[in-house]
Amino acid sequence: MIESLQHLNPEQYQAVTQVEGPLLVIAGAGSGKTRVITHRIAYLIQQEFAQPWQIFASTFTNKAAREMRERVYKLLGAHSQARLAVSTFHSFCANLLRRESVKAGLSPRFTILDDTDQKGIVRSCMQKLEIDSKVLTPEQVLDRIGQAKIRMLGPDDVDELFAGGRQEEYTAIYREYEEMLRRNDAVDFDDLILRVVRLFESDADTLDHYQNRYQHLLVDEYQDTNLVQFRLIELMAGKRQNLCVVGDEDQSIYSWRGAEITNLLNFQKHFPTAQIVRLEQNYRSTKTILEIADAVIEHNTERLGKHLWTDGAQGNPGMVYAATSSQSEGRFVVQQIQRLHHEEGIPYNEMGVFYRINALSRAVEDELRAENIPYRVIGGIKFYDRMEIKDILAYLTVVANPYSNLALSRVINRPKRGIGEKSVQTLMAFADRESLPLYEVMTDLRALDGVPKKAAGALMQLRDLFEKWRERMDAIPLDALVQLILDDTQYIESLGDEASLEAVTRTENINELLGSIKEYEKNADAPSIYDYLERVALAAGGDEAEPNEPSVSLMTLHAAKGLEFRAVFMIGLEENLFPSPRAIKDRGNIEEERRLFYVGITRAKQHLFFSWAKTRLMYGRQDWTTPSVFLSELPRAYCASPEEADEARLEDFMPRDMQRKVEQHLARYSYKKKKTKSTIPSGNFYAVGQRVEHLFLGQGEIVAIEGDGAEKRLTVRFEDGETSEVLERYGDLRIVG
Repeated sequence: MIESLQHLNPEQYQAVTQVEGPLLVIAGAGSGKTRVITHRIAYLIQQEFAQPWQIFASTFTNKAAREMRERVYKLLGAHSQARLAVSTFHSFCANLLRRESVKAGLSPRFTILDDTDQKGIVRSCMQKLEIDSKVLTPEQVLDRIGQAKIRMLGPDDVDELFAGGRQEEYTAIYREYEEMLRRNDAVDFDDLILRVVRLFESDADTLDHYQNRYQHLLVDEYQDTNLVQFRLIELMAGKRQNLCVVGDEDQSIYSWRGAEITNLLNFQKHFPTAQIVRLEQNYRSTKTILEIADAVIEHNTERLGKHLWTDGAQGNPGMVYAATSSQSEGRFVVQQIQRLHHEEGIPYNEMGVFYRINALSRAVEDELRAENIPYRVIGGIKFYDRMEIKDILAYLTVVANPYSNLALSRVINRPKRGIGEKSVQTLMAFADRESLPLYEVMTDLRALDGVPKKAAGALMQLRDLFEKWRERMDAIPLDALVQLILDDTQYIESLGDEASLEAVTRTENINELLGSIKEYEKNADAPSIYDYLERVALAAGGDEAEPNEPSVSLMTLHAAKGLEFRAVFMIGLEENLFPSPRAIKDRGNIEEERRLFYVGITRAKQHLFFSWAKTRLMYGRQDWTTPSVFLSELPRAYCASPEEADEARLEDFMPRDMQRKVEQHLARYSYKKKKTKSTIPSGNFYAVGQRVEHLFLGQGEIVAIEGDGAEKRLTVRFEDGETSEVLERYGDLRIVG
C-alpha cells in the first residue's frame, strides 16, 4: 500500500482508489472529505492513471482551492511542481473563455464585470426604460437576472421565474442589460459558466478537445451545485465518465441561491453506472452530538441515508435553555462562555454563537461587551455598524444635536429625496464661509440660491421634519419617536421590494433596534435621547477584538458551514424565527431548514447548547413565543435542561402545553402535506368570522380586528382553544377556502 494511504479508513480508501467510472462519495460532516479528494488526486498521478494536467478538481471558494492544491503538493513530494487545475468553476471557465474567446463570441480582451459595474449598467438600463429605482432596485434586478442565468434562461424564457409581480419590467431590463454587455464586450460572473456551456453545446469539436484534455473530474460540495454547473459537469464527463463527486445531501442549505439538491439525490439516474461510497466515521464530534444530529436529520425524506459514528468519547449531553427574554438568553450564553473559558480552559476562538437571522446577534453582543469578552461577527457586520442602524441613530443624533454635521450629512439624502452630492457640497461650502452649522443653512435662502429648485424644496421639508421631531422628543417615548421618524421618512419603504432578502434583513434589524430601545426605556433610571445615544456610542466603540486576539465568533447558521468549534450555541430557536417562515413559504417545505439546524449541530466538537426565549421583542411588540419544532426532535436521552442535567426529559425545558402544541405542528408542518386549499390575501381581505390557517398554530377563526394600516391586529381563536393576537402584515395567515 502507498504510504500516504495507510491512514485512510476502509471507506476513504475505496473512495480514493476506485478511479474508473462515476463515483458518488457521500461525505458526512467531519468525515474527512478533503482528505479523500486530495489523496485521490495524488493517487491518480502517482499511479499514472492521469497526468496532472488531465485532472480538473472543482471547489467552491478560491481559498479552498489554494488549500487543496497545497495539500496535494505535499502528498506528491517529487511531483510537487506538477501543474494542477484545482479551482472554482468560475475561475476555470474564465480561463477557458480567454483561450476560446472568438468561438464564444467575445474578443480576447473581454471584460469581467464586478458588482459595482453590474449595478451601474442596470441603473443605466432602468433610466433608459424609465423604470423608477424606488420600485425596483438594481440589487433586486441583478438577483433575478442571476437566478435566470444559473437556470440557463435568457430574457425570452423567464416568464415563470419572474412571475408574481413586475414581470414585464424585469424582462425588459434583462434584455437591455444583455445588449449593453454585448456592446461593451463584457460578461458578468454568471456568464462565465453559462457561456462555456453554450460553447460546448454548439461546438462538438471544442467539447471533444476538453473531454480529452480533462480525463478525470472531481467536484467538491456537489450538493451545492446549480443547474448550469451540473450541465457543465455532465458535458465534460460525457466521454469517459471518470467523475467523482463528493457531497452530503444533509448539508444542502443554499437553494435560495440556486443550489439543486436533486443533482446529488439523482446522481445514479444521471450516471447509471455510478457507485456510491458512504463516509460515516466522524472525526470531529462526541458520540452524544452525533446521536443528536442523526435524530434530527432522520425526520427528512430527501436523503440517500447514512449514520454518523465515532470512536471518540461519549461527551456531555446537549443543553437546552428556556430563557425568559432575549436579554436573559444573551446572559445565559455569555455565562456559559465564561464558565467554559475559566473552568475548562476553552479559548474564546473555539466557541461559536449561531442564529437564523442577523438581528438576533444584538442581545449577545451587548452581554459580551458588558463582560469585556472579545468577539467577531463572521460574514456580517456588528449590529451597531449596520447601515440601517447607523442611519436611524444619525437621525436621532441630529434631533438631539442639530449641530452634528457628520450625522446630518449621513442622512440628508437617505432615503433619497433629490438632494445630490453637489447640492450638499454647495451647502457645506457656504456653511464653512459663514461659520454656521449645516443644519442652519438648510433653509438659508443665500445658501439655497446655488442649489437646484427640487433639492432646495427637499431641504426645507427635511428641516421641517427635524423641527417636528425635536418638538416631540420630550413628549413621547423614544421608541415612538423612532417610529415617527421611520414613518415620516418612509425609511422602510425605501428599502425596496419588501419580499427581498435584503429588505427583510434590514427591517428585522430595525425592529430589533426598536425592541432594544424599549428595553432601555424600561430599565433606565432616567431614560432620555441623550443618555441613550451616549450608551450606544460607548457600546459601539472599543469592542473590536485585536487582530490576533482569540475572540468568540458570532454568525448566521449559513455562515457556519465548513467551520468547527469546541462549543456551539444556537440561539433564537422559536416559532417564526427558526425554522424561517419566509424560507418555508418560498420553498414550500421544512427540510432545508432542518438541514440548516443539522449543520449547526455538527459544527460542535464537545459542547452543544440550544436556547429560546419565552418572550421576545419582535416587530416592536413584546410577544410570548413558542419553541421551535426542532427542539421537540432532539432525543431526550441526549439533552438536558440546566436544572436537571442527569435526568433529561423534554418537559424539563419545554412546558407541557408548548410541548403538546409543538408535537401537533410536526404532523402538519409541510405545505406539501396540507389537505385544505387556501389563498393568500392581498389587501384588506380579512374579516371577523373568517376561517384562517397559521403555519404553526393551525386553523382558527378571526374573532376581532383592531387598528389600521401597518398596525392592524387580528385576534384569532385557534382550534386548540387558545387565542392569539398577530399583526396582519406579519401574521402569515392564509384564508381557508
